[in-house]
Amino acid sequence: MRVNGNGGPYRPKQAEVETNKPATSKETPARGSETRQTNRVSSDGFESTPRAGAASATARSSGPAAARNLPAEVRTPASDYYRQRYDDFVRRNPGMKPPDYYLNYGQKYLEKFSSLGPKDLTPAGQAWRDRTLQALQDAIESKRAEDPVAFAQLERDPEAFKKFAYDTHADAYVKSGLFNLPAQDLVKIATTPELRDLLGKDGVRQIVDVIGRLKPEDLARIGGETVKELGRAIDELRKNFKLPKIELPQFPRLPLPSVRLPWQ
Repeated sequence: MRVNGNGGPYRPKQAEVETNKPATSKETPARGSETRQTNRVSSDGFESTPRAGAASATARSSGPAAARNLPAEVRTPASDYYRQRYDDFVRRNPGMKPPDYYLNYGQKYLEKFSSLGPKDLTPAGQAWRDRTLQALQDAIESKRAEDPVAFAQLERDPEAFKKFAYDTHADAYVKSGLFNLPAQDLVKIATTPELRDLLGKDGVRQIVDVIGRLKPEDLARIGGETVKELGRAIDELRKNFKLPKIELPQFPRLPLPSVRLPWQ
C-alpha cells in the first residue's frame, strides 16, 4: 500500500482519477441504443436506405406514373362523353388505335338522338331518350370503376370492347321504358340508326336481344299495326341503302340460305 509523507494512506489526486476513468456511454454510444434508434426511424416509414427491389415495385404499382395511366372518370351524362373517353385512351396509349365504338357509334348516335326534338319524339319519347343515353354512359363508367386495370385492357381490344358495349344496349333500352312508348316514338327510334349499324352482327344480336325481352303484355300494348309500321319503315330504309362495292377473292359459288330479319 502506498503511503504519503505523514505515514497515512496515499490518496490519488483528482487529475489522476480522471485520467484513469474508463469511457462512459455518453462518449461511446452503446450498440443497443443505435439499434433502437434505427428501429424507431424505420417504423416511421423513412428508411434511410430502402431495399432497391421493394422501392421499384412500389413505384410501379402505386406511383404517380401508374395512377396517370389508369382510365380517368368521366361524369355522366355528358354531351361529349365518348369523345372524352376517346381522348383519355389516346392520352394513355400513344400510337395505339382507340376502340371504333367511341366515335363511330357512341358519339355519333349520342349526337343523332340528342338532336331529335318535339317534332320527332313525344315528351315520353324524349324522356326515354335522355334516360337511355345516360344509362349507356353509366354502363361504361361502371365497368371502368369496377376494375380500372381490366377496363384498360378491354379498351385495347376494339372488337371485344364493341361486343361489351353493344351488350349493354338492350338492357338500357328496355329498362328505360322502350316498350311503353307510342308507335310514333318506336318508329323514329328504330329508323334513326344507319342500316349498316343495325345489320352488322352486333346490331342484329342487339335487335334479337331487345325483341327477346318482349312480354305478351308488351306486344298487346304495342299492337300489331305498330309492328307492321316498323317493318315498312325499315324496308324503305333498306331500299335506299347502298352497300359500298368491295372486291372479294373468287370462291366457289355456294347456295346461300334466305335470311329473314326478326321483324319480317
